[in-house]
Amino acid sequence: MKRITIEEAQNEMVPFLQNIQSVLLSTVDADAEPFVSYSPYVEDEEGNFYVFISTAVKHSHNINATRKAHIMFLEDESVTEHIYARRRMYFKAKAEAFDENDEREEKIHNLFKERFGEKVSFFSMMKDSRFYKLTPSEGNFVLGFGGAFKISDDRKTLSLNDQGHSKSHAEGLKKGQK
Repeated sequence: MKRITIEEAQNEMVPFLQNIQSVLLSTVDADAEPFVSYSPYVEDEEGNFYVFISTAVKHSHNINATRKAHIMFLEDESVTEHIYARRRMYFKAKAEAFDENDEREEKIHNLFKERFGEKVSFFSMMKDSRFYKLTPSEGNFVLGFGGAFKISDDRKTLSLNDQGHSKSHAEGLKKGQK
């Protein structure tokens, strides 16, 4: 199995996100009870992600209680080469709910319209739903076995993520050994 170089992984980052339309969103409540679901998402020019969810769902309550989330973008299993090596990108995220009539709503709604077209025409009817801003940090990009990379906070560079690997394995990866 060929090892993926940092340069190859870097070239995969933007197309990977462009091909994924939804984000897995994991939050915890005030008692640390986890909850996971998904939502379509958009990304702004600064690299923040946005979702549109009901204020009645558990994520909304969890975000309001903790201001945190964990997000993951996951390759569709129907196209993966190996079920245990699905390509994925994940981040810790600072989570923020928009207040009702937030001045940023129009801009984010337009990003959703550009990406999803008429599928988001129902937004204006969903009075109990809000946009949530997810500011990512501490990211990782996994492109299969032996292809795990840390993402810089500005998302411009990658470095080898050797957490969880033995020292000799990590050294071999750094040297490009197969």
